[in-house]
Amino acid sequence: MERGYWIRSKPVYTSLLWHEKATSHLVVAQGQGGMAVLKLFQLMHPKQAITVLYTPYAEADYSKTLVKVVPEGLHILEAEQEVLAKLESVLQGMCMGMRLYIAGSEDFMWSVAKVANKFGIEDAGMMKELTGTLARPIYCVHCKATTHGVTTNIGECSGCGRMLFVRDHFSRQLGAYMGLMIDAESPGELPEIEEIYP
Repeated sequence: MERGYWIRSKPVYTSLLWHEKATSHLVVAQGQGGMAVLKLFQLMHPKQAITVLYTPYAEADYSKTLVKVVPEGLHILEAEQEVLAKLESVLQGMCMGMRLYIAGSEDFMWSVAKVANKFGIEDAGMMKELTGTLARPIYCVHCKATTHGVTTNIGECSGCGRMLFVRDHFSRQLGAYMGLMIDAESPGELPEIEEIYP
C-alpha cells in the first residue's frame, strides 16, 4: 500500500464470525445486514444463548427468512430507535463473556456501538460487518452537529449549513467522519461534488 493512503483511524470491517468461546451471543442487524445474519447461521448454530435484534428496510427485509433460520431469541423491530432501546434493555441483563455482532450501515453500526459502550463493551468486543450503503455520518468540527447519510465528497452540515469536505479521519467516540468547511478561504467556491459513498 502506498504511503499516505492508509488512514489509521478509518474502521476496517470484516464478515461476521461466531466467537466459539463466548458465553452468549447478541446479534444486531439492519436491512441488508439480515443477509449477514443468515450467513452467520449457515456457519453453525452455537450452543450458547443467542439474541438477534433486527430491523428491516422496505428494500431489504429478511424477516421471514430469519424467522425460519434463527431457532429462538429473534426480535424483529420496526425502526432503528426501537432496536437501540431493546439493545439497552438486553444489555442490562448480559453477563461477562457475551459477544456482540453488528451488521448494517456505518451509521447504524456506530449507533449500536455507542449504546454498547455505555455498558462497558469496547470496540474489541464487537464484530462489525458493513452492508448496504456506504453513506457516511459526518461530524462538523465547526458547530459539532452530526449529519447522517452523506454519500458525496462534499456535504451540507445539517446544523450550520456549511459545505463540508468529507474526510477519511474517523472518530470512534463520535461514530462519525470529520467534516471541514471546504470554502473557508473562498466562500461559495466549491470543487465538483461527486457521489463516492453510494
